[in-house]
Amino acid sequence: MNRIKVVAFSLVVTLLLASSFVVASPVDPHSPLIPLQMRILENGMRVIVKEIPSYPIATVNVWVDTGAVDDPPGLSGLAHFFEHLTFKGTQTRPRGQIAYEVESLGGYLNAMTSLDYTSYFIVVPSENVEKAMEIQADALLHSLYEQSEIDMERTVIHEEIRLRVDSPQTHLFDMAIEHLFAGTVYAKNVIGSVEELANVHRAEVVDFYNEHYVPNNMVLVVTGNVDAEAIFNQAEELYGEMIPKPLGLTEHIVIPRLDTVVYLKEERPLQQSYVFLGHPAPGTNTHEAAALTMAGVILGGGRSSRLYKRLVEEEQIVTSVSASYSGFSAIGIFGILAELDPSQMDRFVEIVREELTRLQSEPVSEAELLRAQAMARSSLAFSTESSTNVAMYLGQMEIYGGVMGAVNRGALLEQITADDIQNVAQRFLHPESYIHSEISPVGR
Repeated sequence: MNRIKVVAFSLVVTLLLASSFVVASPVDPHSPLIPLQMRILENGMRVIVKEIPSYPIATVNVWVDTGAVDDPPGLSGLAHFFEHLTFKGTQTRPRGQIAYEVESLGGYLNAMTSLDYTSYFIVVPSENVEKAMEIQADALLHSLYEQSEIDMERTVIHEEIRLRVDSPQTHLFDMAIEHLFAGTVYAKNVIGSVEELANVHRAEVVDFYNEHYVPNNMVLVVTGNVDAEAIFNQAEELYGEMIPKPLGLTEHIVIPRLDTVVYLKEERPLQQSYVFLGHPAPGTNTHEAAALTMAGVILGGGRSSRLYKRLVEEEQIVTSVSASYSGFSAIGIFGILAELDPSQMDRFVEIVREELTRLQSEPVSEAELLRAQAMARSSLAFSTESSTNVAMYLGQMEIYGGVMGAVNRGALLEQITADDIQNVAQRFLHPESYIHSEISPVGR
């Protein structure tokens, strides 16, 4: 039996994928991501290939639709902990051998964990893509997860926790997420806590693997100067015998609504204050998210943005300011981040509220809209400038509802109107209700 179930499509006409959102989506004929090819193995594993003949580097990128939101109670940080252990050794490759082999191929490997997903990638010269795929599959299918490695890696993660807390910008974002989405799985900290990491042992790691690392929960993306048919055949050889399992139900998340400003403050021995103003928002794969992305560019994207002009150039009360939308699978956050003298905090907040009110009360100008569209195109261009960027972008968007989200992203952003931006500002960017997370100098 042919174990590859071909999902036939042509990306120059219409792409049919597993998601209902994608099925009805026309293809942007100007997208730099087409043509690409996708097949689904009989066990449900999705394989996406983007041939880039002009690019001599190949990226082999596996995504697992599992992240910190799937950490069991009392084991915060387990998904991230698991990621750290995956390249540590297999039945045939002892500790250090995987990294040595990849480096011997002229490549490198890495991995990352978010609230929604975990991603593993190996980057090599394209002629070594077959070997890279075999190494990665060995790590994902046959890692030993030895207790000695778990104990050593626990110390490494403790240091990561310290560094994350020490970064004011990162800690502010974590504070906002934890309180804004309290009571949902999105309030979890990706990296976990020292106390709960102490509860992670081999049994918990193996149980987590058996529950979540199943083919119908995984996506393989390969990009670069590669042959798609050869990739599909090798993917079947490497992963085709994996057994699918029923996946747990996804928790329905209701976007929080705040009635007032929620203040979260810390003091540190610093010279400047750092502040993050966060508004709850919809998930990534929505029209509203695209409109909020454009709103972020207009408010705080670059030197021509409204907040930069007022706060940096005109009143000179902040050192830096930015605004942007950050999205997850089921939920998102629109944030404004600034660094400033603590004595200017009241004036900073006053101006931000004025600009949010302005965004709600009047449509943005055509010039601002054109500028935001140009910046969006530029950002997407950077997302496709290398095989690694392409693989990461395609994989993330497939996890977030379908690879067509990546293919059509540019067209979607360019279709956002001034009315769309005004509408999402009225719905989600309330000047009098948001999370105010702040780190200020001691005694200020």
